[in-house]
Amino acid sequence: MKENTDGDNVTLEDTLDSLNSRSFGPLLLVPAIMAVSPIGAIPGMSIVTGCVLMLIAIQMIFSSGRPWLPQRLLDFSFSRETLTKGIDKTLPWAKWLEGFTSRRLQTITHAPFHYVIATIVAFLALLFIPLAFLPFAVAIPGTAIALFALGITVRDGVLVILGFAVSCAAIGLAIYAWPF
Repeated sequence: MKENTDGDNVTLEDTLDSLNSRSFGPLLLVPAIMAVSPIGAIPGMSIVTGCVLMLIAIQMIFSSGRPWLPQRLLDFSFSRETLTKGIDKTLPWAKWLEGFTSRRLQTITHAPFHYVIATIVAFLALLFIPLAFLPFAVAIPGTAIALFALGITVRDGVLVILGFAVSCAAIGLAIYAWPF
């Protein structure tokens, strides 16, 4: 990690370093939530989010613990005050979510299961393409990916198991409603 000499700014690289191997979780969570939300109903958006999720999942399989991002993006900085305000705004939501999560079955949130999760996320991201032709069908694999992302982030294996269950539903939907 590069040492930040400016005490008033935080870089994206600093933020990812503080998350260690859990940094894949939030990176998966953002596009997964976009796919599940009404934003995912915008024509073409599900394919864009699916491609982003695919890239992140491939990095999970082949990287050495932290996602690769272009140096220009890693050097993006924002004020420590902005970070603090963002944390303060999301803290009530995080505390609410914490009531549903805990460090359960942590073993399945680490390697070698980490690679299994990444492979399933990549496959689910591929399902976004055919499911994009059905209204809101991407919400099911998007929900599975969001559960995986939360499970990785908070080290909750129960969320990962729920992600596996919802993945089965997404695969069933894709087989049942295959548009080709």
